[in-house]
Amino acid sequence: MSEKQVRVPDIGEAETIELVEVLVAEGEQVESNQALVVLESDKASVELPSAFSGVVIQILVKAGESVREGDLLMILDQQDATTSSAQQGSGVETKSGNQEAITETPQLTDLERDIAPLEPAQPAADNGTEKTQHSIFIPDLGEIDQAEIVEVQCAVGDDVKADQVVMLLESDKASMEIAASVAGTVTGVHLTIGAEVKGGELAVSMTSISESVSRDSDLGAEEATSAGQTLGRASSNLVSDDSRQSLLEGSKGVSGQRNQAAAPVEQRSQLEPAFQVSRPERDVASQGGSLVHAGPAVRKLARELGVDLALIKGSGPNARILKEDIETFVKANLNAPKLLRGEVERKPLPDFSPFGTTVLEPLSKIRQVSAKHLQNSWQQIPHVTHFDEADVTDLEAFRSTLNAQRGSDAPKISPLAFFIKAVLQTLKQYPRFNASLDPHFEHWVIKHYYNIGIAVETPDGLVVPNIKGAEALSISELAAAAAELAASARSKKLMPIDMQGGTFTISSLGGIGGTGFTPIINSPEIAILGVARTQELPRYQDGELKPRKILPLALSYDHRAIDGAEAARFVAEISRQLTDIRWLAI
Repeated sequence: MSEKQVRVPDIGEAETIELVEVLVAEGEQVESNQALVVLESDKASVELPSAFSGVVIQILVKAGESVREGDLLMILDQQDATTSSAQQGSGVETKSGNQEAITETPQLTDLERDIAPLEPAQPAADNGTEKTQHSIFIPDLGEIDQAEIVEVQCAVGDDVKADQVVMLLESDKASMEIAASVAGTVTGVHLTIGAEVKGGELAVSMTSISESVSRDSDLGAEEATSAGQTLGRASSNLVSDDSRQSLLEGSKGVSGQRNQAAAPVEQRSQLEPAFQVSRPERDVASQGGSLVHAGPAVRKLARELGVDLALIKGSGPNARILKEDIETFVKANLNAPKLLRGEVERKPLPDFSPFGTTVLEPLSKIRQVSAKHLQNSWQQIPHVTHFDEADVTDLEAFRSTLNAQRGSDAPKISPLAFFIKAVLQTLKQYPRFNASLDPHFEHWVIKHYYNIGIAVETPDGLVVPNIKGAEALSISELAAAAAELAASARSKKLMPIDMQGGTFTISSLGGIGGTGFTPIINSPEIAILGVARTQELPRYQDGELKPRKILPLALSYDHRAIDGAEAARFVAEISRQLTDIRWLAI
């Protein structure tokens, strides 16, 4: 039995690491290169593979815990005596009996991680300086076959600083920045946006001016480090011991031999990542022509809070967004929840002054409240409008006779009273139209009372008071109640209770005109009936073409709660009762 300890490997410059998932269980048989856990930092999300086949003996961590480099994750029993070469650099310690042989997690320097060739220096004139040619290559991509250039941030003739990003590279597993190792001038850009590349391809050529040094002197640690950083900042790449040794030997060969490349492309291809980047390391969004960078942990927090990363200005290196930036953004926008919900932000009006004179007229309080309520209803409810018509020839004849008998001093009975009565009769047959929908879509809220709202136009805006207990009133009583509410609305005498508790709304434009319209639902109601102006139109009756008084009807309904067929039957029933008013007496 050979016990082996799996520890957190070196994952570059990450300060905090979160163990987001444990992929195996105690007693489980694992194969070589099988993923054991998923680790996440602010720069990358990675899977840590097993370096050998074996059985999981003990798991010492749980998902959600924060870990650091070298922390013990689990203990495995290696069943195969031959240890895979992938063990090197994977953070595995071997324990057998009382003897403990430990392979320490490799600590890689910048030189070991990223080594690029340094082309021969070209002596300048006798001015004490020399011009050095530098080549920036695409780094080794590990198991990634190809990647794509998503942005080129330099051009020929540009002066770039040390560590300035010159290209952005992206694949289906990772994204990385290609940076200049030294300050200088770009002499050639060899790749374009959209180009598919592999590790080792020449990306950018540049020159730098430095003070002349003795040809007999060594290259120096500082220059060697600069050469090692040319390849970029692929923070997830680790190398095996054999590869690291060959790279170190190549770098030592630079000392005293200025005309020899430090690490040829063939050696760079030996780089092998100890774990894979499971998803891209950054988010890119357009924001004033710049790029927005964010690591996986930051993206996760943004998703949980519903924050759009494109709205945040990063405070980290290269404008990278940090968790603190999101927290600051949320605190600053607590009074603006529309940004967190992803609602469309209202665009400011253009400047109208070049075209003429404008005057700002304030909206009334009623109109402001109405506007916000209607906008919320329209945005939150999927509206569908069903159109139909009713033949109200007999109804109008009966109403004229009824009003004539009431005398000149008695209040007239309007068509609205008949519309309310027909709606009441139909709501009793279709109770779901007299209901509200649970916001979590789990149940109906069926109402056993009928408070019918009527839309009333006032100089200050639209208001919708409702007739309480409308089902207990006669047609004449409904007419009186509607007239009283309309008068109170226009004289600004409505009480808040008059506009609360509505179950269904009728919006009638018959006194003004129009052949039809699509009313907006008065949330949290389910539907609203729109009534336009009655027109005298030719219709066939008993085989003869006769002039008839036709009333246009429009029912807007919440399609989350009401199906089209049900809405059609509802309107057809209202039309039947208005066409034959004998049904209103039932």
